[in-house]
Amino acid sequence: MTFPMVLYLFVLFLFAIFSYGFIDLNLHLSDSQIFVTLQKPLELLVFQKRPIAAGIFLFFLLVFFLLYIRFLRRENMMFMTWKKAVLFLVLVSGVLICSFPAFTYDIFNYITTAKVLFIHHENPYIVMPVEIPNEPYLVFTRAANKVALYGPIWLLLTWAPFTAGMGNIWQTIVAFKLLNVLWYIGFCYLVWRTTKNLKNVLFFALNPLVLIEVLVSVHNDLIMMTLACVGILLWQKKEWTNRFFGLFVFILSVFIKGATVVLIPLLFFRQLTKERLMFIASGLMFILFVVATPIREELYPWYAVWFISTAAFLPYPKYILLWQFCIALSFGLELRHIPYIVMGYYEGPGPIIRSILTVFPAAVWGVYTLIKFRMNSRYKKGN
Repeated sequence: MTFPMVLYLFVLFLFAIFSYGFIDLNLHLSDSQIFVTLQKPLELLVFQKRPIAAGIFLFFLLVFFLLYIRFLRRENMMFMTWKKAVLFLVLVSGVLICSFPAFTYDIFNYITTAKVLFIHHENPYIVMPVEIPNEPYLVFTRAANKVALYGPIWLLLTWAPFTAGMGNIWQTIVAFKLLNVLWYIGFCYLVWRTTKNLKNVLFFALNPLVLIEVLVSVHNDLIMMTLACVGILLWQKKEWTNRFFGLFVFILSVFIKGATVVLIPLLFFRQLTKERLMFIASGLMFILFVVATPIREELYPWYAVWFISTAAFLPYPKYILLWQFCIALSFGLELRHIPYIVMGYYEGPGPIIRSILTVFPAAVWGVYTLIKFRMNSRYKKGN
């Protein structure tokens, strides 16, 4: 294992420790005196020295993205084979399973909604968590005054991790993380099986946004996109059994979260190559990301998984500009966490600051790319 790989795992480990400072003050994870002793200074850092905590988070982001770019540039020297890449991704996943879902409350919404269904035996599309008398999870659950926000297939998938948690909130969080890790490794295998290129796998698998939003914060978007990608790839096959199964899997993805409904037009074009198929899919998911998400509330970082996952199937260097744009935007989207870390609330100047932070890296990349293109054009004319 090379030095950059060891350094990456070490920084991930430090990041996992740092994440425990973000535990909600109303959430009691452990009675262990050792845990309390170690976690208390992190809690004081995050809740009482917010600018310092934001600076630490920014430091982690910079290290993650710099090492990510290094891995992409020298993937043949560092990984060489699919098996070595898998081992590294398993180690990365193992470290992040131990992290706390620091930058979101969605995981607690998943757990509480599952409890409404599997423990209280109520219909979560009718009964809101706040309507359950004396429900203890409400003290650390946000959006408890809403009915289930996701499709029935997602609710069915939550049965396994919720049951495995056996009523222990930390054990349940780990079970949900393990569920995401399995889909994460599965999607990486799908990219490898389709492209036979490690660079494509690493472009997705080591993107810091993907790691933070999927493996740390446990958002369910990758599960939806895995099913969608499997579905539309199988739909292009000649055998009717593959096509039928592909359609079935694609429908499952729609009933996870619903965003993949915009990919339905691809089912009417069966003569497309895999490259063209995924390029159009990435474009459709990006359009949905830009147009639809602000209608709901705002640009959530984890929604970028929609188009990053489909872009991972596109060949390098033909789509190098798209890859670079995804990386720049990923960095900008992760910067959106900083205003909340600093202020402790989303309102006030938060929306404007988040918008500026999101656009800035992509704008810098755009200007740099344009200048580079013009310089190359002048050089060619001069010769």
